[in-house]
Amino acid sequence: MALRLKFNEEQLRQLRSTVRPALDKSGSPVASTRGGYAVLEPNPDGKAWRFLDATKEAPTGFGVYVGKTKASYEVQRKINGKVMRFTVGDTRDLSLEEAHRLARHKFQESKETGAHPKVNERAETSIEEMRQLTVNGAITLYRDMLIRRTPPAAEGTIKMLNNTIARLDRDEVNFGTKQIRHITEEDVLKAFNATWLSAALHSNRLTPEIKAFMESVGRVNLTKEELDKLGVTSEAMRVRIKAAGVSAAEQTFAAASRAVRYVIDKEKRQAKKAGRNPIIFGNDFQVLWEEGRMRDARALHSYYVKARVRNPLGEADGTLGAAIDYLWSRRLAQRGQNESGVYYLLSTLFLGARRNETAELAWFDRVPESERETTSWVWLDAMDPKARKEGRTSINPMTGKEGAQVFFAQTKNRRDHNMPLGPFSTALMRHRFERRLEADDPRARWVYPARSARAAEGHYKDSKAIMKGLGEKLSVEFGPTPHDLRRTLGRYAGKLQIPDRIVSRLFNHLAPKDPTDPDAGSASTIRYQEPEWYELQEALSRVEQLMASSAPTFYNQLKPVDWPLLPEREKGGVDE
Repeated sequence: MALRLKFNEEQLRQLRSTVRPALDKSGSPVASTRGGYAVLEPNPDGKAWRFLDATKEAPTGFGVYVGKTKASYEVQRKINGKVMRFTVGDTRDLSLEEAHRLARHKFQESKETGAHPKVNERAETSIEEMRQLTVNGAITLYRDMLIRRTPPAAEGTIKMLNNTIARLDRDEVNFGTKQIRHITEEDVLKAFNATWLSAALHSNRLTPEIKAFMESVGRVNLTKEELDKLGVTSEAMRVRIKAAGVSAAEQTFAAASRAVRYVIDKEKRQAKKAGRNPIIFGNDFQVLWEEGRMRDARALHSYYVKARVRNPLGEADGTLGAAIDYLWSRRLAQRGQNESGVYYLLSTLFLGARRNETAELAWFDRVPESERETTSWVWLDAMDPKARKEGRTSINPMTGKEGAQVFFAQTKNRRDHNMPLGPFSTALMRHRFERRLEADDPRARWVYPARSARAAEGHYKDSKAIMKGLGEKLSVEFGPTPHDLRRTLGRYAGKLQIPDRIVSRLFNHLAPKDPTDPDAGSASTIRYQEPEWYELQEALSRVEQLMASSAPTFYNQLKPVDWPLLPEREKGGVDE
């Protein structure tokens, strides 16, 4: 029977047949007291060996083959009545989590096709298959390439491509099964409009009356007269209605265009190798850009302004103070069932983070050492009792930086993001730390655990109900949204005239050179201007103080002890 062993990421990367698992007298693997990882010993004969992965997340039959020069993830399973063994990838290139995900995909693909994964992955596509290739077939090839590559594409990208396939397969669109060789520019334009209308009719932001009217006229872009008849008088709402579903259509056809371009490039290489002419050599999706159907950055900005999409909270209208007061009071409502969600939203506000980044935060001391570079976490001084005993500020062992801090792994721009916590975000995190779950709870690692221990991902995700209540409390036409909370930090940094280079660093924004500005700095110059840690700490302290002072009750309860109290009041701010 194959050994079932558990290794950490570092061990997996270094596994070679020069070592082997240590066994006790009964023949059972020896495990370390910390983490339960297998103990290795020299392997004199250097003979290759294999084992099954003992981690609880491992797919059935998932293991590792340990050879002389490398170790490879592999799976052995019965697929459609046949036992198949296939390689997933090198342990030096893939993390355990990535290998698990890729193994599940390969197994499911083989189960559906009946073919060995190696056959499914073959590089060459036959001439006949290329002739018959459909739009969704191209997207599938593109998606599978992104899954196989090292490192594989993010889960969000794969989900987006799956949604693209589903939209094009809808009866009212019926474009996914069209052969690429036979589609025309007119077909693409017609399908784009059909997808736009379909996405609008699936939207939960339009009333049934508006959807019914759009379906009756066969278009989304309603006229002013038509909107008047439907009782829509707000100009911002008119702009939003006329653009309903267009983002989904743009995303769908941008993805389809990239997929077709990938297939065309791949076919060109195959044709060159075979000494023949390509079967597919034109991308008709380009017509969408030529005719201005795909909005550029300028058009998107114009839409955001007219539709009032971006609505950071503010001082002049009292929305920030009212929002903080509302959220802070809600933490005790419904017997504390909203507590995790309230702290999640307040932390998003004071961190200026994206909603998914905040939701996925874990406690540093509950993340295995091997996962700390790939997991988002929070570090507090309380996690270093020795530093507190010696009366000094803690130093995070991974970043080498002092004080309370947060680390966001692999953010939207594919970069890790590490920043200090300001005084109020630190206080919020301490409140969470004091109330965190016992270590044996399956949700124990998360800063904002889900309500139910049976939740698939274990952490808080859905803030719609609280945000809806907040919108009603503020009596605003639109929002606010979780991203408006992020934007609020930027608005208040502007009030204090915090330098742009520091604000960009706080928001983890890339700052590319502007080709239209001859005085703009190069990417290298921008890197030289990277703010120091203390500059970020000072900036956050000032911005958080200004924001929190909009809600004196909240401010007085969470402020540092040496800051003066503010007089209690319903609304307000501070004089600048």
